[in-house]
Amino acid sequence: MTAQRGCNYDSKPLKTKQEIELVRELIKTKTKDPLRNLTIFNIGINNGIRTNDILKLKVSDVLGKDATTIIESKTGKQRKLRLNVANIKDDLADLCKNKNATDYVFTSYKDPKQPIQTVTIYRLFKRLSSEHPCLHGLTAHSMRRTFGYQYYKLTKDVVGLMKMFNHSSQAVTLRYIGIEQEELDESLKGFEL
Repeated sequence: MTAQRGCNYDSKPLKTKQEIELVRELIKTKTKDPLRNLTIFNIGINNGIRTNDILKLKVSDVLGKDATTIIESKTGKQRKLRLNVANIKDDLADLCKNKNATDYVFTSYKDPKQPIQTVTIYRLFKRLSSEHPCLHGLTAHSMRRTFGYQYYKLTKDVVGLMKMFNHSSQAVTLRYIGIEQEELDESLKGFEL
């Protein structure tokens, strides 16, 4: 658990479409199971949920659905997941072929009746981070932060994002998605006495 917490603090969001596409390309070309890993990535960056909650999805939760509701493991609160974006629905259909409704979508190679462990995905992103210099700070938790950053940049709705993330204040949410320093830097552009 300690290693994961360290990763969370060191993780950074992907701030550009180019960075997101680079990660997608690396997943496709540099990982053992590109469809599985790309689907996890796309669910994460399009919904902002924790990796642990993605890995607990079962076939009955997702197959043929545009959305599903989960109970977040950390907060115990309900959260709606959108599955009809970024080819997620089609990719899930491919992943669920030959599986029973009660099976996990993202199964372990060692024990196909169990989900992949969260640490496996953390290792995957750590390896991808080392593949390209501009991806420094990429961790599995970056998926959640990327969602937050991109959502905020598009909507400027920090209150909605704060509620989605169950944060105690807007300042915490902005710091979490890496906006605080960026906005300070932007406000100082052209400032000269």
